[in-house]
Amino acid sequence: MSITDKRNKALKGGRLWPALALCLCLVLFAGAAGAYHWAETDVNRGLDSHRLGELADALRLYTLAIDSGQLDSYGLSVAYNNRAAAWADEGDILLAQGDKKRAQKDYDLAMADYAMAIDVNSTWGMLFTNRGLTWQRLGQYQKALDDFNRSIEVEPGYGPAYQAKAWLLATCPDAKFLNGGAAMDMARQAVFIDRNQGTLDTLAAAMARTGDYIQAAAVQEQAADLARGSQGDEPAPEPLLRRLQLYKQKKPYTAPIPPGAALRK
Repeated sequence: MSITDKRNKALKGGRLWPALALCLCLVLFAGAAGAYHWAETDVNRGLDSHRLGELADALRLYTLAIDSGQLDSYGLSVAYNNRAAAWADEGDILLAQGDKKRAQKDYDLAMADYAMAIDVNSTWGMLFTNRGLTWQRLGQYQKALDDFNRSIEVEPGYGPAYQAKAWLLATCPDAKFLNGGAAMDMARQAVFIDRNQGTLDTLAAAMARTGDYIQAAAVQEQAADLARGSQGDEPAPEPLLRRLQLYKQKKPYTAPIPPGAALRK
């Protein structure tokens, strides 16, 4: 069962938080066969296991690569980033199963790995965005916002940082973080960098937060059309369609409080 299948199974039980606009980014070492050494191969093998939901094996392989002493600073940041995402994914699954103690340990390990990744590669915006998304899973919205801002500062062309910040400002369950106007600015920049169903979904949420429900619904329809594919034969994701119905009812979308928020109380 893949990591997506495991997360979807937990979602069907209503226990896993589905409200993030973005997933954590994993990194593959690309190149011709034999173009990279065995430590980098372990990272790639770990990524294969990670995608299949074999998290214990993924964690083992990422750790082998980190401990090898063969990775340069870029390679180390990749391995730490991927291992952090594996810890966070395992934490999500454990939390969905009700095992708060082990979930907390995994989230702590994820944060430690993100700190290590950033320490060796502090100009890579993706690392800050990934850590921010993990803070968001834990209901730590100010820390998430700080990381999204830092990501934009160190890598202004990294679109997912703008999207992540826009989503937080448009949909946060803590009203003190809601700012529709700022969300619009961030979402428009995200769409400018990469127009896709995710960035349009985020822009629509920002528009709805400002009260522009007509335009929000129109943009959400565009997101749904992109999700259906060029032939129009792919189903649009249910969360996207549910938000479309909200906007037609002149209601903004507010994300639910993430289950992980209870771990920090």
